[in-house]
Amino acid sequence: MGESSLSMEIDPPFKENQATPDDWRKALAKVVPAVVVLRTTAGRAFDTESAGSSYATGFVVDKARGIILTNRHVVKPGPVVAEAMFVNREEIPVYPIYRDPVHDFGFFRYDPAAIQFLSYEEIPLAPDAACVGLEIRVVDLYIGWYPCSYGSGCSTL
Repeated sequence: MGESSLSMEIDPPFKENQATPDDWRKALAKVVPAVVVLRTTAGRAFDTESAGSSYATGFVVDKARGIILTNRHVVKPGPVVAEAMFVNREEIPVYPIYRDPVHDFGFFRYDPAAIQFLSYEEIPLAPDAACVGLEIRVVDLYIGWYPCSYGSGCSTL
């Protein structure tokens, strides 16, 4: 077995940073309304998860169909009662539709007509745009609704 058969192709780090602080402010102003706080309650222990209530962050990725992306553990394997709270504090029920068995993501759905007072955009998924070294911002919302973002770069895909 030769050395070349053991090597793997790795994308070179993305070096150009074209985004200015003003660009980030504009981007965050657009996406923060699409970030929600998810409140979940699992009444019974099921599979690997225990019963209990928790809070998590979710992202509206399809506004027309009412789909929210979140982490896998948030979309419980068993029965769950969940609500999403938007930045204007509108609360709506959400329902689990998918929990990936391997990767750390899951989806909830909601009725888009239930949002009456907030104007918001979706955060489109763009897996082909991701590359090693790309500057990113992670938006998180504390339960008290203090949006914060953390700057970083993609280290792996």
